[in-house]
Amino acid sequence: MPVIVILLIFALVLGASRYFKLKLWACLMSGAVLIGLFFGMSPAAVLATSVKTSLAPKTLEILVILYGIAVFEYTLRITGMLNRLVVNLKKVFRDDRLVLGMLPAFLGFLPSPGGALFSAPLVDEASKNLELSNEQKSFINFWFRHVWETIFPLFPGLILASAMSKIPLNELAKSMSPAVAVSIIAGSSMVFLKKIKYKPGTEIHQQPSVKLSFSLFSELFATLLPILIVICGALFFNVNMIFLIIISIAWAFIQTGAGAKDLKKVLVDTLYSQNLMLIIAIMMFAGILEDSGASRAIPETFVKLEIPLFMIFIAMPFILAVLTGINTAFVGLAFPILSSLAGGLTVKSVSMAYLAGMAGVMVSPVHLCLVLTLNYFKASTFDFYKLLIVPAGALLILAALVGGL
Repeated sequence: MPVIVILLIFALVLGASRYFKLKLWACLMSGAVLIGLFFGMSPAAVLATSVKTSLAPKTLEILVILYGIAVFEYTLRITGMLNRLVVNLKKVFRDDRLVLGMLPAFLGFLPSPGGALFSAPLVDEASKNLELSNEQKSFINFWFRHVWETIFPLFPGLILASAMSKIPLNELAKSMSPAVAVSIIAGSSMVFLKKIKYKPGTEIHQQPSVKLSFSLFSELFATLLPILIVICGALFFNVNMIFLIIISIAWAFIQTGAGAKDLKKVLVDTLYSQNLMLIIAIMMFAGILEDSGASRAIPETFVKLEIPLFMIFIAMPFILAVLTGINTAFVGLAFPILSSLAGGLTVKSVSMAYLAGMAGVMVSPVHLCLVLTLNYFKASTFDFYKLLIVPAGALLILAALVGGL
């Protein structure tokens, strides 16, 4: 059965990475090769797909964007803007938990590939004096970045779901809006229920004594401006992401007075990154999943097994999302078949399928944001998933409730 085989390969990939301390990108590449061979691809065909996906324009674009984000983050760090931004946010909001959750949620409005890498340095900076594990930092950065994906109209998966179902996007967003509250509450329950302690010896600033003033908000705006340039330019003016990052880096250098020597250091120090290999591995995995026919075999399996329609609307998008880690992939693969089986799609059925798919995307080991976050914080995959299961399960339960109401 194709689904079981692919899931077993996933388990093998994650197990090898955890217990043998192998690089995740190498394990993902090995898993992709195994899937290709199992589904009848020749070694030459596997190699050809691997090369094709590695050099595809989309792959190269993501690599350039992620390198730009790495340069941008390092620029903010060495110029001191990153530290000033976090300090100012804590002065204004006065609650470390609120600041920690707000940073990735704010940057989550930017639907860029691997965008979790954008917020990870901010979460790291905001939590440096707090007793949080690497897994908790990873969870905060990853989970809260994605709380808007069921309602924000610029996310490609939501746009595609609306187009394929012929249901207005605002109706889908309204139907799935409870998912935002569920995501925030379930995510917060995993890390923010208890008061977060400061590390021993850390000076605790009495933020409530700081008066809110125009100068404080002006300073906050100035430190936020490089990030606002990227978000506003991409969301409202559709400006190329790479161009926006270059403008933001230039602004950071001008504002802080950093020189050419600092720029050279930034460009060189960020040139090598394991993230680049992870991107290639994930794109290779997706390419082989498509070219081998594995992604198409999964929906066909559900049809042949004559599973109840309600369960198909939950299980098919969930499993496809786990295997691909991409919203548009599970929507594009599952929705035409679901529509055919059900004789059309309704707001309720689309919402159920999309929420189930979102739960799958959030636990997918090939979700780009997940992989990049774990790599950034050097977190244990196993311990991270222990935090992830409950909130992802809450989304899956919500999907069933929406479909059953």
